Amino acid sequence: MQFQIVERDETWVAGLPVRSPKRALGRLRDLALEEAWSAVLKQQIGGPLASIYTDFAPDLYTYNTQIVGYQCSSLDEVTRGHIVARVPRGRYAVFSAVGEFPNVMTDLWTQITYAEEHGQIKRSFLGDFECYPHAYGIEMFLAIESEPSSST
Repeated sequence: MQFQIVERDETWVAGLPVRSPKRALGRLRDLALEEAWSAVLKQQIGGPLASIYTDFAPDLYTYNTQIVGYQCSSLDEVTRGHIVARVPRGRYAVFSAVGEFPNVMTDLWTQITYAEEHGQIKRSFLGDFECYPHAYGIEMFLAIESEPSSST
């Protein structure tokens, strides 16, 4: 399974928060998440669709908050009522998948799980970022601590 390692500048995403301490990252269906996306998509937004995962909870091995919305580079681009979250500049492992939901998510998380289980990446959980290059694609940027041993 292939992935890339990239250096990425700080990334901002504005949108609506979904608090999900009981939902494991990568779970396919979540009513609160679907409602947040529906609300965001009905509004005028300032950039490409994206999500940020924040507030990592080590005891649950998941994030507590997902901001669903759009990339932005300044507060002037933020729609009234939305909040802004950021992931820091750093090294990220980039995984991508193409397909229809829910298979696209299953494929993506299979790649991520494989890379973690085989020691190819060590996640730092400083915040993760996902974007959607087109209707059937997803790219997930996972913050990592160090260079992987290989990227195959």
